[in-house]
Amino acid sequence: MSVTVISSGLTAGAKVLGGLYFADFVSGVFHWFEDRYGNPNWPILGHTIRENQQHHHTPRSFLKGTIISRNREVWVIGAFFLATFWALGWLNLFSGSAVVFGMFANEIHAAAHRSPKENGRVISAVQKTGLMQSHAHHAHHHRKGKDSHYCVMTNHINPGLERIQFFQTAERIIKRLTGIVPRIDHSVNERYRRAV
Repeated sequence: MSVTVISSGLTAGAKVLGGLYFADFVSGVFHWFEDRYGNPNWPILGHTIRENQQHHHTPRSFLKGTIISRNREVWVIGAFFLATFWALGWLNLFSGSAVVFGMFANEIHAAAHRSPKENGRVISAVQKTGLMQSHAHHAHHHRKGKDSHYCVMTNHINPGLERIQFFQTAERIIKRLTGIVPRIDHSVNERYRRAV
């Protein structure tokens, strides 16, 4: 195997991995906005925000749905982005993998709520690598104030964002510029709310 082939393979792998991490970051930003600022009465997004609020009360409830019911909106948005990127000449290995991974963010999230037995050997093995979010990692989001670990796809992006307080800084900036404060999730324990 030539050096060029190996180099091309490594470059392609890096682009796909970059697409996964970018999709994870975008999923986290959307999840954070939805959790902290979203209004369940909004048109279009209100349904998704209501579903997310219910998910915080009963985390496994969305597993009862079908793959279509969990993903239809995301698939439509993803198809729109793929078509747009293709039309503009922006569709490449990085952008394509980011969109495709993003289209399956809800399924990856669902797997983080299933047991290893429910997920099977292959998914459980990928979760152990951290390239697919594990139950233990995702549990950080469902603890205390439900105000951390917003990225739902891998175990690798949240730690860095938490270390630099990315979302907390964004909330301080939004408050300073607009006066809008993030809402506290209704599913958060009342004792914890008073402590914050």
